[in-house]
Amino acid sequence: MKKSFYFVVAWRDAKNYADALRALDIPYVIETAEEIPSLREGELAFVFPNLPIRLYAKVRMLFGATGEPY
Repeated sequence: MKKSFYFVVAWRDAKNYADALRALDIPYVIETAEEIPSLREGELAFVFPNLPIRLYAKVRMLFGATGEPY
């Protein structure tokens, strides 16, 4: 998967986001501070490939923000 953008979330919220993304059938991977050194303790990143605009809009609405470029 070619990584395009990501959203940072707290560990405690990760399961809810993962469940929602699986229900929407949107591809993603989860990365930690080992892969993205700017993450702080207790944070994870949901990383996405380039998505069609309709899927990106759903992801953006789910996270309530614009993703960070990878």
